[in-house]
Amino acid sequence: MDNRSDDLWQGGPWEQPSPHFPTPPAVRIPAHAMEPRRPVLRPRRRRRGGGIALLVVLILVLTGIAVAFGSRFFSQAEFFPPPHGEDDRYQEQEYSTDPPSIPRAETGTGVTLDLTPASGESLTCTQIYEKNAFSIVSIESESRHEFSTGTGVILTEDGYIITNAHVVAGAEYVQVVFYDNDVLEASLVGFDADEDLAVLKVEAEGLIPAEFGDSSALRCGDPVAAIGDPLGYRSTITDGIVSALDREVEVDGVTMTLIQTSAAINFGNSGGALINQYGQVVGITTIKIVTDDGSAEALGFAIPSRRVKYVADTLIDGRQVRTGVFGFTVLTRPVSGGLELQSVDPNSDAYAKGLQAGDIITAVNGQPVTGTQDLARIKLSLGPGDTVELTYLRDGVSYAVEVALVDSELIG
Repeated sequence: MDNRSDDLWQGGPWEQPSPHFPTPPAVRIPAHAMEPRRPVLRPRRRRRGGGIALLVVLILVLTGIAVAFGSRFFSQAEFFPPPHGEDDRYQEQEYSTDPPSIPRAETGTGVTLDLTPASGESLTCTQIYEKNAFSIVSIESESRHEFSTGTGVILTEDGYIITNAHVVAGAEYVQVVFYDNDVLEASLVGFDADEDLAVLKVEAEGLIPAEFGDSSALRCGDPVAAIGDPLGYRSTITDGIVSALDREVEVDGVTMTLIQTSAAINFGNSGGALINQYGQVVGITTIKIVTDDGSAEALGFAIPSRRVKYVADTLIDGRQVRTGVFGFTVLTRPVSGGLELQSVDPNSDAYAKGLQAGDIITAVNGQPVTGTQDLARIKLSLGPGDTVELTYLRDGVSYAVEVALVDSELIG
């Protein structure tokens, strides 16, 4: 998803045939871009306005002519980057977090996202592509002032599609382009800007849904591939590995627990698929990190399928997504293991069940915990009211208790 003008990518001097043209300038990245922001991985937005477009075309033509003539006389021409800030104008735009104003689809239909256990032999990148290409779609969003594109993943044969919320935010018209170039108008099932997920619906039958796998089965170093529409190049596949799991990344003031990957994710991949070695979608690509000097590479992130399932199921059911929390703070115990409770909020169910500071959490639902990432992973598929079994130590004695997560807004 490129938030720069499309015209800047065509007709430039580096597209001319002469081998004597100087090296094109490096793309400047804003100094504050070390902080991951949704504009870093936005839909490819094109501003409307015929007069501006005509002016840009004229400038590009004149630039091409000037360079063509200049290259005859100068063998060591140099390109200088624009002054700081001049190429940041699109990065600095305020992006809408409002739902698209498009027709609403029916909710409460009972449709859910199923996570299938991994099985069989590992697939090659070619096999992964062949299995998933027909399940990846292009999302085109249009408002009064902008046109943008992103990616989506087919959830059901009858037209449920998952994408990023920021791909369709603020749009007045959204359409879906399929692998065979069929185009269908989309309606909105549900939208959550904080989770950066949206569910769309098109009127169709016989679509090829993607197979979703369980992101909790991933391990660091596992091979993965991403399929999406970077810079508008539809159905592009890139490969890499799982670089990290349960990575907490703050985006627009919201902390998200994400999969970090080295698979190339670029402008246009938002809403696309991160796929495991068995051809299963295990994440929805959402952001990348860039740096001021462009030195950061292969820092892409995806929403784990466990969280995608919880959010998608909630939206399709017509309910609002709420964040569930345990209601306590913890400190990792590097020597003896487990998580020591530092404090327990009085408004939490954990407090009501008798947990107190000094207790040591050793397991959740029977699975050992060694760090806060274990708790973060468990919360991905849970919301307020969902329960877990906590095993904890107090004065050397082990206890087990069932605790419900509470709404994060109730915790001080």
